[in-house]
Amino acid sequence: MTFAAWTLAIDFGTSNSAAAHSGATSGGIETLSLSHTSNLMPSAVYVAGPGRITVGDAAINAAQQNPAGFVASPKRLIGADPTCTVNGQTMPTYALVSAVIGAIVARGKAAHAGAPPAQVVLTHPEAWAHQQIRVLIDAAAAAGIHPSRITTISEPRAAAAHYSRSHAMQPGARIAVFDFGGGTLDIAVLTVTAHNSFEVIAARGDNGLGGKNLDAVIGRWVSDRVADRDPDLANWLSREAPVDVVQSLQDSIRHAKELLSEAPSATITVPTPTGRTTLQITRDEFDELIGPAVGQAIQLTRAALYDAGITHPTQLTALYLTGGSSRIPLIQQRLHELGPVATLDDPKTVVAQGALVTAIAEATPRTNERPTAVPGAADLMPPPPASGPPSGPRPAGPAPSRPQQTSPSSGQQKGGRRWGRIAAVAVGVVAVIGIGAGAVALMTSGDEDPNPDIAAESSAAGGTGAGATGAGATGAEATAAGETGKDGGRILTDDADLMAALPGPLQASVDNCRKTGFNQNDAVEMMCDIADDGSLAELGSPDALSYFIMFHVDDNEADSMIVDIRNGIYSNGDGELVEDANRVSAADIAPRPATSDYKIDYANTSSGLNLKVFGVASVEDGRTFLTRSGLMS
Repeated sequence: MTFAAWTLAIDFGTSNSAAAHSGATSGGIETLSLSHTSNLMPSAVYVAGPGRITVGDAAINAAQQNPAGFVASPKRLIGADPTCTVNGQTMPTYALVSAVIGAIVARGKAAHAGAPPAQVVLTHPEAWAHQQIRVLIDAAAAAGIHPSRITTISEPRAAAAHYSRSHAMQPGARIAVFDFGGGTLDIAVLTVTAHNSFEVIAARGDNGLGGKNLDAVIGRWVSDRVADRDPDLANWLSREAPVDVVQSLQDSIRHAKELLSEAPSATITVPTPTGRTTLQITRDEFDELIGPAVGQAIQLTRAALYDAGITHPTQLTALYLTGGSSRIPLIQQRLHELGPVATLDDPKTVVAQGALVTAIAEATPRTNERPTAVPGAADLMPPPPASGPPSGPRPAGPAPSRPQQTSPSSGQQKGGRRWGRIAAVAVGVVAVIGIGAGAVALMTSGDEDPNPDIAAESSAAGGTGAGATGAGATGAEATAAGETGKDGGRILTDDADLMAALPGPLQASVDNCRKTGFNQNDAVEMMCDIADDGSLAELGSPDALSYFIMFHVDDNEADSMIVDIRNGIYSNGDGELVEDANRVSAADIAPRPATSDYKIDYANTSSGLNLKVFGVASVEDGRTFLTRSGLMS
C-alpha cells in the first residue's frame, strides 16, 4: 500500500519540544501529539550508557535514580562544545539532540502508518551561527533522516508565517515576535515586503531569561515560607531531600505557575519526610514576585522596537506571542503598552506550525549535503549518513547570522540576540547555503534575479565615471585585500577596512560606529549614527527616533542588491530610484511605513558597498544625502 508523502516540522526547544505534520488524512497543518496527554515533550535526555539515551518524561523519571546521567536542556549545549560528557560517557553534542529528534520522528511515523517523512523542517533561533545549525542537521541525520530531506528555518520567521496564515498583512506592515520560552527570551521585529515575505529589521534576546527563572523565584518564595513555619523542613528540602522529592516540588511549582495564568490562586504541595504540606499563592503575590523579571523582558522588547524605529504602538501591526511563558497575564498586560498583542492557538506550538506552513509552501525540492562530522567525537552513536553533493544549481539566499561581536557601546544584552541581518526573506522558499564541506538547506529567499539582463549589466559595469567616486573609488582602493566570501566575491571582515570603504565625507559625518553582526557571506555589518555636528545632520527628520546607517561590503550581494533596487523590491515600487550616470551605483529612497521619515537602500557594484540610511526627512533630503556624503556625484 502506498501512503501519501508527508512533512514534519520540529521546534526543538530549551525546555520542551513541539512538532507539526501534514495530517495523514487531511494533508493540512496539524500539531503532532508527542505523548498520550500533550502536544509537548520535555527536551530532557538521560544517558544510561553507550548508545542508550532516553528522552522526555522517561528521562526525567530515570534522573531520580542517577542525576549524573540527566541533561535537562540539551539545547543549551549547542555551540558550547562539539562534544559533551554525561554520566562518564563522552559523545558528540548532536547525539543528545538526535535522541530527541528521533523520538519525535518516531511519533510522526506512527501517525503515518510507519512511512518516513518526505521532509523534516527544524527551527532555530534567529541568531544561531552556522555551526549551531549544523548540530541540528547532524542530529537529524543521526536519527535516520537523509540530509537531502532536512531544511531549517529561524523561529521568528516561522512564527511570522503562522501569523500571516490567518491574518492578511499589507507590504510595509510590521510585526514583532515575542518568544518567551522555558529558558530564553527572544524578540524579533519583522516587516512585510511582499506576500508572505518578511524582512527582519531588529532582534534582541536574553539567553538567561525564561520560564525557569520564574520557577526559581517561586521556589525561593516557597523556601522562605517553609523556613518561617518549619526551619528543619526547610533545611531538609535544601540539603537532604532525595532527587524524586526535589523533582516533585519543582513540578508542583511549575504547575502552580501555569495555573495562575487562568486562576486567581494556586496550591503548591511541599513534600516532607513524613507526608506533605501545602502553601497557597495568589496571582497578586505571583505578579509581585515576577515583576523584576517581567520588567527585564519589557525593557528588552522596547529596545528591539527602538532598534526598528518603532516608538508608538500604532506603528506595530501586531505583537505576536509564542512560548509557554507568554501566557502569563502580567506579561500580556505589560506588552499591551507596546503594541496590539496577538495570540493564536497554543503559543507553545505555533513555531512548529509556522515552520510547516513554510515547508508546504515550497514545491520544488532542494537537496543538501550533510556537514562534516564533528572531529574527535566519540562513536557513541552511529554517524549521520553521508550524502552526495547537492543536486542542481545553488540558489542565492541569506543565511543565519553569526554570533555578534559587539562593542560595549552597542547596547545589546549579554547573551542576547543581535540585530538581524537586513535581508528580505521569503517564507516558504528553500535556499541552500554552503557550510564547511557540506550545505544546509534554509528557509530563506531563493528567488532568481527578477531581471537577469540588468544583473549582468550591473555586474559588468566598470569602476569609472561618477559612480566610481566616493564609496566606489575609496572602497576599492582601501579594501582591495578583502577576504573571499562563500560565493567567491570579496567581503570585508575588518572594521577598520570597512570604515575605510565609506567615502570620506560620510566617514567625517558619522560617530558611534559598532559591529552589529554578519551577513550571509560572513561580511561584517556595521552601524553608525549620523553625527549631530556633521554636514548630514540637517537632512534627518526631526520626528525620527534615530538617524543612522547600516552597511557592509560584499561584492556579490552588491550585484544582487542593485538589481532589487532597480526593480523596486525594497519599497514595493513606492520609492524613488536614483542612479549614477554609469549605472555603477543605485539607491531607492522610500517612506518608512507608519513613520514620517524615509529610508535609503544603496548599493555600489564597484566598491561592493551595501548601505541603508534610516531617518532621512524627505526624498529631496535623501538625494542631498547621497551627493553630500560622497555616495553619488
